[in-house]
Amino acid sequence: MLCRRIASVSLCMVCLLGAFTLTAQTPAKPCQSTVTGTLDVVPLESKVYGDKRTVRVWLPTAYSDSPNSSRRYPVLYMFDGQDLFDRCTTRPGQDEWHIDETLTSLIAKRAVQPLIVVGIDNAGPGRREDEYSRYSALIDAPQKLSALMTREVLPLLDGRYRTIANRTHRGVGGSSLGSIAALSLLLDQPDTFGLGLLESTSLQVGNGRVLQDTSTMVQGPARISIGVGTTEVPPSDAAAHGFPDFDTAFVAMSRTLAENMKKSLMNHPEVKLTVEPGGQHQDKYWGERFGPAVTFLFPPELTPTK
Repeated sequence: MLCRRIASVSLCMVCLLGAFTLTAQTPAKPCQSTVTGTLDVVPLESKVYGDKRTVRVWLPTAYSDSPNSSRRYPVLYMFDGQDLFDRCTTRPGQDEWHIDETLTSLIAKRAVQPLIVVGIDNAGPGRREDEYSRYSALIDAPQKLSALMTREVLPLLDGRYRTIANRTHRGVGGSSLGSIAALSLLLDQPDTFGLGLLESTSLQVGNGRVLQDTSTMVQGPARISIGVGTTEVPPSDAAAHGFPDFDTAFVAMSRTLAENMKKSLMNHPEVKLTVEPGGQHQDKYWGERFGPAVTFLFPPELTPTK
């Protein structure tokens, strides 16, 4: 009963925390796009899930300039793509991550290597939880997620864009349950994804099983950035659900994840752990931590141009 109660309350709290279970709604008046730079909206028909979804591809400045016609770029794949670039597509009442503005500035300053960011929209209410959670009711959920990425998303992007198709220059990331999805790919596809960006990871899902899965990793990522806030859940909400120490536990779980990553048996991943005082479970805080995280993952000196 206790495990069942923890699992159900955990998912409920994820919903309370704004875990993207709502899809973008049409406002009363036309919304003015906030996208900076070039954002390609690419339809994807998934045979794995039997549906159609949207993939959003942000291209760095000068990608299409003739001097760069043979240059290839690293790629960061991010879940919950509708919340990354444009306020018009994010959840009602929430800000976007501002990934496009942040990267435009960092690339101009040569603080980060020019890279492509691919946002994969979630499947919508109910299905998002099933697809992203490593321990959902969906049969073979991790295997299906891996198949979506390796059989459908990566071939689509590598075929259309000048990507660097190796783990050293291919990252995956997300927040909340989207971070669990990214972590699953780092665990299950270590030869495909070598960089990770995990924000406010919902490690309570599975009642500790995710941390168990990472405790004896053989091959870890090359670099991984883990971010968490100290006030992910308002104290009143945590207490109301019977977990007054939820925030303390949330930070402790992220610290444990970071230590587990460092102990990978075959390699020694570089790990960046950021614990933000007052950080909450919202796009605003994930966007604020994105700049330092992406700079750590894609330092400029590692850029191959051919």
